[in-house]
Parts: sequence; C-alpha cells; structure tokens
Amino acid sequence: MTLTTTVSEPRKPIRHTSGSGWAAHTRSRLTRLAWYLAMVGVVLVMVAPLIWMILGSLKSEVEFHRWPPTILPEAPTFEAYRQLFGRTDIVTWFRNSVLISITISFLTVGLAAMGGYSLARFRYRFFESFARLILLGYMIPSILLVVPVLLVVRDIGLGGTLPGLFVAYLSFLVPFGLWLLRGYFAGLPEEIEESALIHGATRWQAFRKVVLPNALPGLISTTLFVFHVAWSEYLFASLILFRSSQMTLSPGIATLIGRDAIVSWPMLLAAAVVVTGPVVLVFSVLQGFLIKGWGGGAVKG
Repeated sequence: MTLTTTVSEPRKPIRHTSGSGWAAHTRSRLTRLAWYLAMVGVVLVMVAPLIWMILGSLKSEVEFHRWPPTILPEAPTFEAYRQLFGRTDIVTWFRNSVLISITISFLTVGLAAMGGYSLARFRYRFFESFARLILLGYMIPSILLVVPVLLVVRDIGLGGTLPGLFVAYLSFLVPFGLWLLRGYFAGLPEEIEESALIHGATRWQAFRKVVLPNALPGLISTTLFVFHVAWSEYLFASLILFRSSQMTLSPGIATLIGRDAIVSWPMLLAAAVVVTGPVVLVFSVLQGFLIKGWGGGAVKG
C-alpha cells in the first residue's frame, strides 16, 4: 500500500481591489463629465451670438437700447421684421442671392467635377504642376483679384449685371472645387470604373453613372462650401452691382447702415437672421455629407 503525500501550495495573499477599482471608475466618470462640460461650454460660446441675434430681433427699439439690457425680450414683437420687409428691397435681394448661389453652385461643381476627375485619372505631362498652380490661384487673397476681375468684367460688357458677378465668383471658386474634388476622385478605387469600361461603357458613361454616384459626399460638401461663399460674399458683389434691384443680401443689408448711425438695430438683426437662417438650416441637414466629403478628399491626393 502506497501512501501519497499532497503538498499544498502556499496561498497567495488576497488583494482587495474594490477600493482602487471604485476610485478609477470615479475618476473616469469625472473626466468624462469634465469633457462633456467643456464641449457644452464651447457650443454655447459658438451659438451665443446667434441666440443673441434672434432675441435682439424680437425686441422693440426702446427695449433694445434700455440699460441695463435684458436678455429675453419682455414683450416679443415682430415689428423689426415688418419694417425690414416693408421698407427695404430684401425680398429682391433674397431672390438674387438664391439665384446666384444655386447657379454658381451647379456651374462650379460641374466644371470642377470634370476637371478634378481628369487630373486624378489621366497622367499627362505637367498635370501635377497644373494642379498645384490651380491651388496657388485659390490661395491668392481675394482683395488682390479685385482689380483684374473688375477690368475683365467691364471689358466683356457685364459690369453692373448679375452675369458679371457669375464670372467673378467662378474665377476663385472653380479652383478650390477643382482641387478638393481631385483629391476625392483620387481616393476612389479605379476598379469601379474599369469594371464599367470592360462591360462596354464609354469613359463618359463610367464617369457619369459609376464615379459620380460614388463621389456624392464629396460633391455635396463642395456644393455646400460654394453655396455658402456665394450666399454671403460681399466684396465683389458690392463692387460689381450698383442698383438695388440687382443687389444680393450682403451689399443690400450694408445699405441699411447710414453715414452716422444704424437705422434700426432690431431691423438689422432681423436682416442678419434672414441671411443666416437658410445657411444654418442647409448645413444642419447635410452636415453628414460635409464631413464625409472633407474626409474623403483628404485620403489621397
């Protein structure tokens, strides 16, 4: 009969981790809360002018100049909006801005899409130098382009007209759209169009039916940027357009400011709401496409 002796291993000391785990969990929650509060603070700082603008447009002239000032309007009124639409040509300015912004957006994105695709797919001599030259043209400050653009617009007989403003906007918006869409097209795999070419499609059909649908986020993001610039641009619009019936919103609203003082602060804030509202609404609805477009355009280029 064999006797076996079992030798038990020494027990390891028990570590009490409940206290340290609770402390780490608490620190994690406090850190997350601090980040949330910081983000909320940044958002409040960014939207505070917009909120102040909307609340100010709902105040009367007397309440607006009262001291100490009130944050919320005591007696909300739309008198500023009634004066704005009754005494000014803001409806005409709004219509002109919509016409110019939509037209420029389609023209710019259409030209930039075709040019950007050719720069991304075709390998010709000096194409890369040409692409960098386009970017350099966009980087030139607008103030330096004012005199040559105005001379060109005048020489072709479009001074003081909306088509002349089209020419001015295309001169600096097409280079940016071309560069942005070139980077986005370069990030798309070439196999998606090669498959269409193998199945008998022409290069134009592959571009229109295969490449453009896959580049939709980039196209929408470029359209949003171009629309915003054309909607709020002031420098060229104020120099090319002279008559109130042809003005856009930015130079038109500038006429509300007199030589000595502003005609009405609430009315001016109401005009700012009219200008800002459509842009904020469009960007809020399409912000997902904007992020995808910028990210896709930075993948390869």
